[in-house]
Amino acid sequence: MIKKYWDFDLLGVLASKEEVYQMANTYKNVIINKQNYLQFYIKIISETPESFPRNQQLFTCYSTELEKYGFEENFYENENERILQLENFLSESLLIFKPLRKLKSNHEEIFAVSDIRLIPKLEIYDNSQKFKQIPVFSSMSTKLTRDEFYEFLVQGKYLGDVSGISTEIIDTPSIIVWKENSDFEAFGLFSSHGDYTHKGGLSLISDIGVRYVKLGNLNYNYYCEDSKEDSFIFIDLEAYTKIEEDLEGITPLPYEKKIEKIKLPERILENKMINNDQFDKDLMNEEDVPFKENEFLEHFTTVTHDMGLYYSEKDLLNFHTSVKSNTLTILAGMSGTGKSKIVQAYGKALGLDHTQLVFIPVRPSWTDDTDLLGYVDTKNMLYRPSDTYLIDTLFAAQNDRNKLYIVCFDEMNLSRVEHYFSQFLSILEMEPNRRVLRLYSDRIEQQIYNSGQYTPSINIGSNILFIGTVNIDESTYHFSDKVLDRANVITLEVQPFDLLLNRESNKDGKDKTKKLFTYDHYNKFRKNEADIKLTNEEISFLWQLHEIMQKESLGFGIGPRIVRQIDSYIKNLPENSSLTRKEAFDIQIVQRILTKLRGPEGLLRDLVESETGLVISLILQYEGISDFTKTKEVLIQKSKELKINGFIL
Repeated sequence: MIKKYWDFDLLGVLASKEEVYQMANTYKNVIINKQNYLQFYIKIISETPESFPRNQQLFTCYSTELEKYGFEENFYENENERILQLENFLSESLLIFKPLRKLKSNHEEIFAVSDIRLIPKLEIYDNSQKFKQIPVFSSMSTKLTRDEFYEFLVQGKYLGDVSGISTEIIDTPSIIVWKENSDFEAFGLFSSHGDYTHKGGLSLISDIGVRYVKLGNLNYNYYCEDSKEDSFIFIDLEAYTKIEEDLEGITPLPYEKKIEKIKLPERILENKMINNDQFDKDLMNEEDVPFKENEFLEHFTTVTHDMGLYYSEKDLLNFHTSVKSNTLTILAGMSGTGKSKIVQAYGKALGLDHTQLVFIPVRPSWTDDTDLLGYVDTKNMLYRPSDTYLIDTLFAAQNDRNKLYIVCFDEMNLSRVEHYFSQFLSILEMEPNRRVLRLYSDRIEQQIYNSGQYTPSINIGSNILFIGTVNIDESTYHFSDKVLDRANVITLEVQPFDLLLNRESNKDGKDKTKKLFTYDHYNKFRKNEADIKLTNEEISFLWQLHEIMQKESLGFGIGPRIVRQIDSYIKNLPENSSLTRKEAFDIQIVQRILTKLRGPEGLLRDLVESETGLVISLILQYEGISDFTKTKEVLIQKSKELKINGFIL
């Protein structure tokens, strides 16, 4: 029999007969087994980790697990009396336990419990309640003061081990609690966490700034083990949501205090859990960033010149802003314009090595995601990754969250993107801690010999940048709306050829290529505020544009996702850059909306006509928000295509 243990805790209760019938199609919640022991079902009432089997709600437990809590089974009583005795014993208790899966030789699965602990039910317990687990920290567990703990959180430092919670990269707790005597304080909202295999334990990252709210003596419905130093609590899901809402309404406090040396938790020092090199990396502050963003852009421009690439400054600004503000950026244009080279230059400017900057040549023969990801060899029970090196890169990025990675799909449209890239298109729009790429089912993990190296799923963190290059010619496929909805499609403008005669190497620039940007460095360039910052006029323009597109065809239009992505791009414009807000808004109309205007003349003539069309009439009404120079150029080009070809590709 093969066993799998999960090293996290769940909260459960004795299942009712009705619940057991609904979930297991059997009429009894307590039975007497062949060994003459009572066996009963526990129902999970807490949320489970992301990778845990979703349909598994019942667990088998045995009366022998309860003996340490004073339960004595009377084997001389009749069956009904013995069952009633157990039901009465558990009627006022909940159970904390670790899940266990047993796989029999006939492949039958049995889900059982281990390390069971009983806790008393609160008087206000309701059988319909669901609970969520929250890690708990205190001065006793961390050897830190409350203020030092806050500094650790803000700087993304390691907080030490927290037993009983899921350590998978996709299971980031959005809230944690600091406990001081009997008072509680909630910190959040966290979007991702560092690799828990790091010897410092748990570290948390907030994309919107660390906030906190005092909870007092926590007058919420919560459960914990009966110990002085709990590492987690289970809190009612409604109460958890209320805390999240309270934190969302609080402005994160700015962190300006500079710390030369922060005391590490003594238990970490004693066990030599963090080496000096890592500790020095953790102490990086704003001054440790290789360049400020404008300095980086100057450096990026210099690197492109050193590589014989000459693009306008605004094109490079557009590329950088698109990459940092969106999950997928596509560089389009005719062959030979240096699309792949500009990605190499970007990686070089960031100081990435060959393991962090990965080019994947797309092949015309790809038909589904197994060509890109790999497959399960059921004959030898091995996971066989494809030869693209993508899977190894994704696992490397998952295991080292502070390294930055770029994955470039070269000639991305040689095959149908929506076929081989289908999983990515679905998950890249999710929150970073929810981007789970599924390689194979959890149910066969124990049977896959190399599952230790290739686990069933990978979390796609925000430390990975995805870029595609495409050629527009007769040998390639055009993108579907599903792809265009998720990407900034950039057409780079080729500069005059006489610039090629004036190539000068910049020694300073070459020296700067040795600077290495970590994910934390790069993330400082990003602005991740959740609030929409578009002006009322910009929103009004987008809505009216959506309406006139919808009137022509229900297949056209602007979804809320596009509006949010345009807003993210505008917010992420580098400060004091040569690319103005008006120009940026114009660029986004071209890259996010006009790319989707394709079809026959009868459908598009009234929309794209370059002099009297509906789109040109609308932009003339909103000249205050942009000159729409590029939009007008694209409309002229599309109008020509209609007249010559009768359709727009």
